[in-house]
Amino acid sequence: MSRKRYDLERIKAIPIATVAADLGFALSPRGTGRCRLPGHPDQRPSFSLRSISNGFSCFGCQRSGSVIDLVMAMDNLDFLAACRWLDDNYLNSISAQPRSRRRPSTIQQTLPVPVQSSSHGMAPEVYGWILDQSPLSASGRAYLQRRAFSAETIAHFRVGQIGDRTSLFRRALSAFGMPRLEEAGLVMQGRYGPLLCLPSNYLLFPFLQDGTVTYLQARRADDGKEYRWFCPAKLLPPPYNLDALAKPGSTITICEGITDVLSAHELGMLPIGLLGAMRNLGTDIIDRLIGRNVAIFADADRSGRSLAKRLSDRLAARGITVVTKQLPPEVNDLNDYLRSRRGIA
Repeated sequence: MSRKRYDLERIKAIPIATVAADLGFALSPRGTGRCRLPGHPDQRPSFSLRSISNGFSCFGCQRSGSVIDLVMAMDNLDFLAACRWLDDNYLNSISAQPRSRRRPSTIQQTLPVPVQSSSHGMAPEVYGWILDQSPLSASGRAYLQRRAFSAETIAHFRVGQIGDRTSLFRRALSAFGMPRLEEAGLVMQGRYGPLLCLPSNYLLFPFLQDGTVTYLQARRADDGKEYRWFCPAKLLPPPYNLDALAKPGSTITICEGITDVLSAHELGMLPIGLLGAMRNLGTDIIDRLIGRNVAIFADADRSGRSLAKRLSDRLAARGITVVTKQLPPEVNDLNDYLRSRRGIA
């Protein structure tokens, strides 16, 4: 059977504001708002539409492109599947279903071009070097202690802290060169040229597997709400703390974020964390959960409830016993719960 040819010019001319709204973006009249792209860990308003080119860009996760790229990134589709969905929903006059009910299938397909796996062969060496150059400062340690994290937990997760971003970027360029830094997602475009995507003084959380740093995320070392998290551009975060699966214990705890994982560790659990919009477990990880119980601590919002149900259904289908845990109503997350247990306001 011959493959259908799509009119790319017509598809790329479909108003991106309409498509973004149908995909769940809540944008201002100027086309700006919070980014909902998979792998974007923060909730700050960093997403914008470009009316001149009918495209989009996010200065947080450094992704941009056409209306096709937006559909590919949002629903984990390859190029042809994204074109098919756009053609069916916006150019095919015989389509009878409302657009809002015709989201692309969630069946696994080829990863979209703008978002890649974080398991690049060269990235761990670069990430490990960045971590080695970024020791935790006294101010960063004090902030973590205020969040009720002990010295043991801080050392166990090898938390670091970016020093001077400009100096670190210059040394990284000398050590690895621009192509390798770009491949590792560590370069972003600033007002005056390229710079390290990890800001000065941000805490640095490495994703470790058997001692190898496979990914990095940076977090502000205070309680400010803007620009809280930065991560490598265009690379999806893997699950956090997968080394917990290699440890003995009858129950694995699944959390939504890094600080919740550290909190669960403080509370004596064996936790892993699912980050960003692509919060899912691969078949290889589910295989390692067989024979254990799973406790899910999800956020008490619509997204958290959806995550808990999706994971519960998928794990139960493999014969894994799952319990969804409810936090007390007066706390927002596991770290709030930990601090209340320790008497820290």
